[in-house]
Amino acid sequence: MSGIDLRIARLFQNKKNLVISALDHVMEYGDQPGIEDPAAAIRNCMGTDALLMSRFMLSRNSGLMGGSGAPLPVVRINWSSSFYYPLDYRTGYTCIATTVDDAVHAGAHAVICSLFLEEKGNEELETENVRLFSEVVRQKERLGIPLIGECYVVEHKDLTAEQLHAKVKRVTRVAAELGADLIKCFFTGERFHEVVRNVPVPVFTIGAEKLSTDLAVLKKAKDSVTQGARGIIFGRNIFLAEKPAELIAALNEVMNDGRDPQDAVRAHGLR
Repeated sequence: MSGIDLRIARLFQNKKNLVISALDHVMEYGDQPGIEDPAAAIRNCMGTDALLMSRFMLSRNSGLMGGSGAPLPVVRINWSSSFYYPLDYRTGYTCIATTVDDAVHAGAHAVICSLFLEEKGNEELETENVRLFSEVVRQKERLGIPLIGECYVVEHKDLTAEQLHAKVKRVTRVAAELGADLIKCFFTGERFHEVVRNVPVPVFTIGAEKLSTDLAVLKKAKDSVTQGARGIIFGRNIFLAEKPAELIAALNEVMNDGRDPQDAVRAHGLR
């Protein structure tokens, strides 16, 4: 068993499906309600299996992340202009902001890096993004650290459901073939099982926009694992919840124990 295999096994810890949250938004665009106080945001995510964050958020809050029952830290490697929402950039210019070695030094259990493809037909940019992603793969292989390959479709609001599904299916497979050990991507609905079947590594769905109710969050998680996902990576839908601890418990029950979302909402006093 390699170091990567060992760390993935530790991440799952015999669970079928994982509840992961994300606090890396502030590395990408600097201002996110709910992460003004990183320590408070981390406390809201206690009980999750893993937590996406920047290298320096991890190092500044290592005391919290090292405690019993704390989520395993996943450090973001890339910074991309597409994530800088204040200026509405739409082209996926990307750089390696943190090396895998830096992330491991800070205490990362795994790392995450985006792969932007099919960005406005710019072949040179596409090739550069693949080169950067492949460099991250070489670094994580050398150090034995799992890599989550992120397929984020910047223009998702401009695509039809079929176009989004087709792009997610293509890019997730490319990321896996380039060396990603796990995949983070959009949930594409009732055909999402086609994405899962096309990818040879575990797939996690994202929350994307903030959903209006806890019930909607639980239903999306339920639909994701029913279609074959191995869990969810929800940011605002967890750390901005009115009762994050109760929601995390409900997510685990819905995704791993088969509990009905409506029943979980009633049992945990959610809405």
